[in-house]
Order: sequence, then C-alpha cells, then structure tokens
Amino acid sequence: MAFRRAAILACLALALAGCQGGGANPPPFNSGQPGPTSVTQSATVSPSGGSVSATIGTSTVTVRVPNGALSGPATVSVTVYSAGNSPRALQSEKRSVRSIGAHATLLVAFSVSVSGATLLKPLQASLTTPPATPGNAFRLAGFGTSADDVDTVTWTAGTATSDLNVAFPRMSLAAPTGGGTLYAFYTEPSGEAGGPSPVITVATAATQPVGMFGTATFTASEASSNGFPYLDPSFTFSLDDSSLGTVNSSTGVFTAGAVDGAGHIIATDPTAGRGNPHGSGVVTVSSQRPGNNGDVFSFTGTLSSTTQLVNSNPTHPQTDAANVALTSTVTGFTPATGGGQSAVQSTEIDSYPTLTLTTNTTSAYVYATSGGHATLSIKSSDATDSNHVEYLTQYGTGNGLLDTLPETSGAFGPNTAAMTYTETDQANFGRTRTTNADGSYTEQGHDSLGDVQTITVNSDNSASYDARQYSGFRFTMTAPSAPPNPRIILRVFQGNTQVAAFNLPSWIPTSLTHPSQETDADNGTTAFPASCNVPSKYGTTGNQIVQTINRADAALGNLETLTTTTYTAGTAGPVCIQMTDSVQTFYDYTGQNGFVILVSGGTTPIQLFSMTETLTLQSAKTSGGTVTQTASRGTASATRATSSITPGSFAPVAFAQARFQQAVRQKLNWMRRETFNRNFGSQGVKQL
Repeated sequence: MAFRRAAILACLALALAGCQGGGANPPPFNSGQPGPTSVTQSATVSPSGGSVSATIGTSTVTVRVPNGALSGPATVSVTVYSAGNSPRALQSEKRSVRSIGAHATLLVAFSVSVSGATLLKPLQASLTTPPATPGNAFRLAGFGTSADDVDTVTWTAGTATSDLNVAFPRMSLAAPTGGGTLYAFYTEPSGEAGGPSPVITVATAATQPVGMFGTATFTASEASSNGFPYLDPSFTFSLDDSSLGTVNSSTGVFTAGAVDGAGHIIATDPTAGRGNPHGSGVVTVSSQRPGNNGDVFSFTGTLSSTTQLVNSNPTHPQTDAANVALTSTVTGFTPATGGGQSAVQSTEIDSYPTLTLTTNTTSAYVYATSGGHATLSIKSSDATDSNHVEYLTQYGTGNGLLDTLPETSGAFGPNTAAMTYTETDQANFGRTRTTNADGSYTEQGHDSLGDVQTITVNSDNSASYDARQYSGFRFTMTAPSAPPNPRIILRVFQGNTQVAAFNLPSWIPTSLTHPSQETDADNGTTAFPASCNVPSKYGTTGNQIVQTINRADAALGNLETLTTTTYTAGTAGPVCIQMTDSVQTFYDYTGQNGFVILVSGGTTPIQLFSMTETLTLQSAKTSGGTVTQTASRGTASATRATSSITPGSFAPVAFAQARFQQAVRQKLNWMRRETFNRNFGSQGVKQL
C-alpha cells in the first residue's frame, strides 16, 4: 500500500459546483465556508434490499442496501451535508500512515445510519457528479479513528459509484457519530491514492493457560487500520507450534496437547484480492510439567540408611544420615507431534558429617500423547559423582513411566523392569547389568586386569553366580519348588566340583513369581504429610502417586521393596518425593564369618538394610519468571518476562530415584565384595 502524505484534510463544506474534478486552486478541506443546510431522507428497507437517496443542491447521494445485507427490516437514513455543516471534520487527528493525501478535493460528505436491524454486508453508495480531472482518482473515505479510504470509486455516465472492492472494508457503519457514520466522496491524484491495509485481531474468551487436552475457541475480526470492519471475512486458523496441540482450521477451536509453553493462533483471510492478511493471538498451555529451556527447580531434604546384622554376629543398627540439596535445570526441549523430549541437568549434594558427595546427572525425558491423556517417562540417566564413579541407566521398552497426565485417581502403568545399567569407576572396575521386562537379568563385573564375574537371574527365580576367575567358586540356585513348602537348592562349586549343597526353605514369596513386580497408582487428593514440610505457597494438598517395586535377587539373596511416594501440587508438579528401599539379605559372601558363603537356614535374613530419602520443592523458576502456586489445582500466579508458562517439576522424580538406587547398590555391595578377592573362600562354607 502506498503511504499517504500527512496533511490536514479539507472540511466537509464545499459547494459541489466548485469541485469540478479538482481543477485549479480547489478549495481545501475544512475551509469553513458557509453553505446550505443538510438534507436527510429515510426509508424502511427489507432484508431483500433497497435504496435511499438524498439530494442537496445538484448532488444526489444514493445508498444501496444489497440483498441479505440486513438481519431484518430496518430504517435506513442518509444525510447529505452542505459546505460547513458536517458534524465532524474529515481529517486525521491521530496521524497515521493511511491518511487522505494533500491534494484531495472534496465532492460531498454524507452520513448513513441503520436502526432496527444488524448490517451483515457492506453498503454501496453513488454520487451524481462531473468527471474528475485527468490523472485523478475517485475515492470513498470514512471517518473511523481518523480519515481513511473505505472503497474505490468508478465514474461513468455522470455518476460516481463505490466499487464494493473486497480489498477495502467498504461502507460498514463503523464509528457512529450522532446521526450515523460519516463518509465522503472525494478525488485525488492517482499517485497519492493508496491501497488497503487490513488488520486482523485474534482473541479468545477462554481462560489461559489452557489445561492439557483442554480447549479454547479463538475468534478473529478484520478491520482497516482506522477502525472500519470488514463484514465478509473468511478466516482459516493455524498454530505456529504443533507441539502445543492442534487448532481446527475453520472453527478456531484449539485443543491443547501435553507440553507446556506458549505459541500463537494465526488467522488468515484468504479472500481473493485481499492479499492474504493475517493476525495472531497468544495461546499458552499448562500441562503440569515443564519442558522449556532454562526452567530451574530446587529441592532440599534428607537421606539416611540403616544396616543391621540379625542372624550371625548380630549388631546394633548402624545409621548414616546426610542433608541433601538437589537442583534440576531444563537445558533443552525438542518438540514433536504429540509430545516432545526434554534434557535436564541435575546436581545433588549429599552432606554427611565427615563426607560431601556431589553427583551430576544428565537425563532425558519424553512426553507422549494418546487419546485424552499423556505419559511422562524417563529415557536415560547418566550420573557421575565426586568419587569419579559413573552410573548410566537406560530404560527399556515399557519402563520409565513417571506419571500419566492429567492426574486422576486410579492405577496406571505399570512399568516393566527393562533397563541396562552400567557402572564404571576410576580404577576401571565396572559392571553392566541388562535387565529384562520381568526382572530377570545378566550382569558382568570386571576389574582392570580383565577378570570377570557373571551373575544370572532367570525369570523363574533360578540363578547362578560365577566368580571362578577370582576365587574359583561358582554358586547355583534352583527356582523355588512348588508350594506349600517351597525350597531352594543352593550348590557351591569349586572349579567344576560341587563342594557343598544347601536345601533351604524358600525366602522368596510365592506371590513373586518373577524377579520383579511393580504397581503404580494415583491415590487422588491427599494432605501433604508433615514430614515433607512443603512450603505454604504450594498449598496443603495434592495428588499422591505411589510406585511400589518388589524384587527378588535369587543370586545375591536380596529381597527388596522400593516405594516412591510423590505428592503433586497444582501446576507445580512434584513438591515432595519420599523414597524408601528395604532389603532383606539371606546370603553373605563377605567372608567375615570365615566361610565362602553364609546362608540363612530359614526365612530369617542375615542382614536388614533400609534407606530413606525425602525431597521437598523450595523454589521453581521458569524461563519466564518465578512461579508461586496456590492451593487450588491448576492455578498459578507467575511473574514472567515472556509469554511462556511452564510451571512444574518432573526431573527430581526420576533423577532422585536413579541416584537413590545407586546409593542402595553401594551400601549392599559389601555383602559380596570379597568375591573379587583371589583369597576368597579359603575357610569353606556354612549354613546357619
């Protein structure tokens, strides 16, 4: 569109005889010259259409109402003004790139009003007038927030008629001023005549952010830059970030996905000849989980473990305790259709009275949508502690599920046990355990000399432990025999020679038919326990999610129950995480009793071990600011520098559990540490 030169517009008072095509020295707009009074004509017009004409002097203005332009019968009034009698000067009080040019010549001003019905289509106007000066163009202007062209005009056979040019808003009765909307026919040099600049506004009455899988209807309107609406737009809607959800291209109904963030609903008018103008409106989504680069979540808590021998050389409980500080930062989010993947960097500092252990972890998480819900899963966790030990966990098919969104009461999942775990330290000792879906696994441990231990636990809870490269010993365990009195035969081999066999009452519960079983449940709204000490800004209640894993390690003699209880609060996500791992050990490979292996003679364990960790959210800072939560689920108050809303914290659930499990492994390793010693087993075997 050509920019119009800014100039004061002429007034509406000018005798028609003085406007012959904008000849030499035409009177300026707003000249203030006196003239005859205005003339008004009214008529009742039906929805099928009609016209109303008004004449002043030798000029007649006719307003035509097209068929279907009115919602019902209406009174249409046309007032034609003589020089100096316009109710408002046709000038740009508020300077705009679109204003009447400096060399414009007024032909006539008139106002139009409609009462009794709604205008559905643009009106058309004509004026009986001589032709314009060669090189000049006719225009129809209107007064909105300032003077602006509303239609092009064609002169033929002594009449100037507005063209109903779809590129312009046309006569739409915007900005009424007392007796109606003010218009004017005028001429100006063709070089000054500009084109339209439609402005499309997109809005929604829905509350934002839109909850996961929620909907919001976006509407669009189109107008000239100075306020004259287009009455016949045709909009198509699109979304500039597909990870946020979908939008119906014709209705503007947006359906949120499972990813937090902000984007834009774009409305485009594809009407031919209009230039495909478009506008946009902001849409924000809160799925109760974060995903945007720069989100930071800080937790504090405690970690404690207790070990006690109860069968041989019984001891008092020995307890270690540490204070924990955990910070997780989302370092990137990659959107994808139906979800996306987040990368998270976490740092945990465990402060014991005489030791501080720092663990840095990089984790990957995946959102995936299906029907009316989404899943949040961890894919991998790679941790290195300040002792230079690296722990890499890669979750297999069917494993890693943390939560199902939106959170509702009931069971979900459960996970399988499928994963691969690799541990390596600076002395080049390491082990790799590949676990199948049912918890059966194969593990190989090695040292810097290339010596290897192999542990195998089968799906029926039979097992073998081969430490011959170190000590020459190998152990095998049969699957528990059938109830009601299941038993396990544990055999000890030196080389290929059996040196001992134990017929033991099975310590593996008959309900645990495979090495690992898991249950996952959302218990609905629950009061936060006092032990969590959740800050008041996150409320007092939230959903309680409980994961319970029961494991039997038939090779190492460990019966384990791991429980992770997570409390979520509104859009803050997890605000308290409690993990407890209780392990009963029935085989002792330490050699501390002077025997190759000490096995429990019944269902009473040799050792009891437990570890507990509690983490509580202290602060959550998103890419847009600091998030504070109310007690009401799904609401948030945020101070943010951008339009992105990404409250929530999922990373500590998975990372904390991965780190917690490694702490458990470290504590339990001592029960078989001597099997890596070539002097292991010099004293024989014994059953209690």
